[in-house]
Amino acid sequence: MVRVMATGAFDIIHLGHLHYLEESKRLGDELVVVVATDSTVRKRKHEPVTPEKMRLQLVQSLKPVDRAVL
Repeated sequence: MVRVMATGAFDIIHLGHLHYLEESKRLGDELVVVVATDSTVRKRKHEPVTPEKMRLQLVQSLKPVDRAVL
């Protein structure tokens, strides 16, 4: 089994995120997505628009995603 890991903030999720995750899923059997915490988003990008638990839930609900973690 090939496990693929994808990462991102996924703050205001858009079609680019979906395409990224679909392509990532094609590389293996299982796709695990690491969603950035609010503190990481603040440090590296901007003040989060969507709280981390909501972003995690949104990413988990996407069809290509087998598992998502913070």
